[in-house]
Amino acid sequence: MKATVLTRGSQIVLSMVLLSNPYSFQETDKPGKEQHKSPSTTLQLSLSIRANRSEYRISDMLRMETQFTNTGEDTLYLFEDVCWNPGNLLTIHVFDVRGKEVSGHSDLLRDCLPPPPLHDDISRFFKLEPGTFYGVVEKFAIRELVPGPGEYSMVVHYLSGISADWISKFGSDRMATLPIWTRDRPELCSNRLRIVVKP
Repeated sequence: MKATVLTRGSQIVLSMVLLSNPYSFQETDKPGKEQHKSPSTTLQLSLSIRANRSEYRISDMLRMETQFTNTGEDTLYLFEDVCWNPGNLLTIHVFDVRGKEVSGHSDLLRDCLPPPPLHDDISRFFKLEPGTFYGVVEKFAIRELVPGPGEYSMVVHYLSGISADWISKFGSDRMATLPIWTRDRPELCSNRLRIVVKP
């Protein structure tokens, strides 16, 4: 197993090559619609999340690891826009025990907006060979996620910030030949992560 750890702002970026079994999660729920296969290509990508604990106090911080795994048989490229932005890129959704979506209270707005790559700049794409993954670790205040004590479940959705149309118009011929995971593909949805929040 080979691992690389990079740092980008408040995020810890993980890149790992799996030489045996896929990375196993303690979360027992199976991922939802995280695996997709386009009719025109064999690219497949899954999205999984896990937290450092299952129980928290309302004043705690939750450390969430978000992982993209190339579950197909072909190499793919992922744009480095893997950051948190409600409704775009990485988006977290929190639900109470009745299935109602809820939100917490925070003065922090997670609205990253990575600039697009330059015309012939492919250095901002992560190469994922089959069976490898790319991940980010982000810390969230529990108060930012939930309105108060209780039982909650969380899922994360992802849409790439770069489209095939943008690549054809502004990218280079070299970029256009890469098997890039673009926002034209179905939205990825992670497994469901359950937590308990105490006063």
